[in-house]
Amino acid sequence: MYHSQRLRIGKTLAWLDTANAAWEKKISLFHVVLAAGVRTLALRPEANRFVVGRRIYQRRTIDLSFIVKRELNEQAAETTVKVTFDPRSTIADVVERVSSVVQGTKRSTSSRDEGASNIVTRLPRCLIRLATGAVRTLDYFGLLPASFTKGDALYTSAFLANLGSIGADAVFHHLFEWGNAPFFVTVGRRKKEPVINERGELKVEDVMNLKFSLDERISDGVYFRATIDLLTDLIENPEKLEVPPESLPDPFALS
Repeated sequence: MYHSQRLRIGKTLAWLDTANAAWEKKISLFHVVLAAGVRTLALRPEANRFVVGRRIYQRRTIDLSFIVKRELNEQAAETTVKVTFDPRSTIADVVERVSSVVQGTKRSTSSRDEGASNIVTRLPRCLIRLATGAVRTLDYFGLLPASFTKGDALYTSAFLANLGSIGADAVFHHLFEWGNAPFFVTVGRRKKEPVINERGELKVEDVMNLKFSLDERISDGVYFRATIDLLTDLIENPEKLEVPPESLPDPFALS
């Protein structure tokens, strides 16, 4: 299922200016999106489910995956990282966690995924098909060891692509056949567009597009709509992310 959401980010940008003047670490718009994603998954646990082997499972952790380029040019290598967050994380916690992972990735010459990929792609295609088939079979029956998927960025709560960082707008991206990510979210560039405000006036405001590809099997449309509304509200009002949530629902309680 696909969904497009336009966000009004005027208050977000003003908050970023104030926060960056006061905080030691630089906070980006993508940090706000990540922090809002963590908070949303913590408060809306049905969105943190996944489907494998025709069964729905509740994920026990909040994991977000995204691509890191070691340098901002066409020739620079890129790698995919998966970051696990505490469900009570504030935006300061998210910035600290992401900065640590990204800096470590940029300093390294290759990641775990890159090393494994370089080895696998040298094998004959018949062996690759045999190996991936065996992994899929184990995964289907719930027999794949957790150690195998722990470092795999496609076994994640959501995969995000920050297209705004390269000046591009959000686009739809298919869900991966590998792994169990139920969401792929692309984040577009900030831009100015005409918006009708609450008083019915036409104004030019700062906006940003998010595009979602999601696995509709993990929940229903009403739940998804409320979940995306919460994510939107948190991005548009990031001051709500400065403090941890007052309480969290039990993700394993039957709804």
